[in-house]
Amino acid sequence: MISKEDLLELIKIRHSGRSYDQSKLVHQKEINMLIEATRLSPSCYGDEPWRYVICNRQSNQNAWKKLLSCLTEYNQKWTKDTQILIISLSAKNFRDHTKGANFWGSHDTGAANYALMLQATSMNLMAHQMGGFDRDKIVKKFNIPDDFNVMSVIAIGYEKKGAEVKEKTRKPIEEIFFYNEWPKS
Repeated sequence: MISKEDLLELIKIRHSGRSYDQSKLVHQKEINMLIEATRLSPSCYGDEPWRYVICNRQSNQNAWKKLLSCLTEYNQKWTKDTQILIISLSAKNFRDHTKGANFWGSHDTGAANYALMLQATSMNLMAHQMGGFDRDKIVKKFNIPDDFNVMSVIAIGYEKKGAEVKEKTRKPIEEIFFYNEWPKS
């Protein structure tokens, strides 16, 4: 079991950099650990609404390039050195269709994505989640069913040595956490 201090430190050092070392491979064993961390995430009714399409540059460069081409020009510039690109998807409806639309599916998928990102950080990998992509292009090129939302694309790889890491800036606690009720203006 890791200590609460170690977990907090892991959360503090996680960052979404843009300098990847193209020469360092991400092996299947490492991918499997990321998958397992994601799979174990909590979800409403245990529905596990997340789905992922993994494009590994080493095992299928065509799929990786196809996903790279769906990113914005800016994101293509820095993701060109990643080893793994992953499409993160969220089910629109519960698997048990008597429960209807899954309002919490996107939330649950975000939690699963964060589990993946923390696991990556613990393995000295960098995972950068992005929203700069063409959703329609991804849906068409990767045969995504209509009952799934494309949530993000996640770049994974090893950070380039000596890459500048910007200090995280966050809003003050009192701007985002309130006790007992929403503050009066």
